[in-house]
Amino acid sequence: MRLSPDDLTPVDDPDVVGDLRSWDGVDLPGLARAADIAVWLPRGYDDSDERYPVIYMHDGGNAFLRSRSYGGATWEVGEAMSALAARGFPAIVVAVPCHPEQRGEEYSQYPHPSLGGGRAEDYATFLVNHLKPAVDDALRTRQDPGSAIVLGSSLGGVVSAYLWQTRPDVFGGAGLFSPAFWWPGEQALVDLEESMRLRRKGARVYVDVGGREEPGEPDIEAAYVRDAERVVRGLREAQIPVRYVFDSAAIHFETDWAARFPAAVEWLLHGWDR
Repeated sequence: MRLSPDDLTPVDDPDVVGDLRSWDGVDLPGLARAADIAVWLPRGYDDSDERYPVIYMHDGGNAFLRSRSYGGATWEVGEAMSALAARGFPAIVVAVPCHPEQRGEEYSQYPHPSLGGGRAEDYATFLVNHLKPAVDDALRTRQDPGSAIVLGSSLGGVVSAYLWQTRPDVFGGAGLFSPAFWWPGEQALVDLEESMRLRRKGARVYVDVGGREEPGEPDIEAAYVRDAERVVRGLREAQIPVRYVFDSAAIHFETDWAARFPAAVEWLLHGWDR
């Protein structure tokens, strides 16, 4: 897989905040699909020699533009990253859209009894063996694990945990927003807990959850909080830096993740080691 900086096309959309570009129609090796990969660059990127940390986001269609969002709302990543860069905390964001029909397949490492899934390793292989090396070749990135963060919500949080767990030499930080561990189940949590004992210096995790994730499904709603707090306990026991946020009024939607995104990213980039 090869990505050229010359093929990054500026995105023309009224929702764009900052320097948003796109590699369009990129074939994703091992996933049998193509996607437009969005890239947000700090202001002045073209006029400097600075290297930047990189945040890899799942459900990338929901990161920046309502026109690409399947939920009708976005994480307002451009606004958040512009504000952070203005305060001296710049980073690149690479956002990969989910499969429109097989999101659960690619974002879960074990299948749900009735919902399916189980192809997270295929997605991880694409991201680590193909996309990240291509991004590192095309852009001025910092390439140490401490400068690579993987982040997502719901099943995007689950696959972020999986990447952090299985690729410790690649991703130092992970952002788990409302992680839906009820989908891959108990074994996914056990695997994650076992990996915590093996983490290297520089590992850190942000975890959050809302109190109204699934009002119509009380068992699942309770599982969101129970599983998030279980992960946090394991991280603390392993002495891995973790920031945990519980918002009793928060729902399972982009607007709520957008509200928590700026502080989460600032902590993952710069706050965890202070």
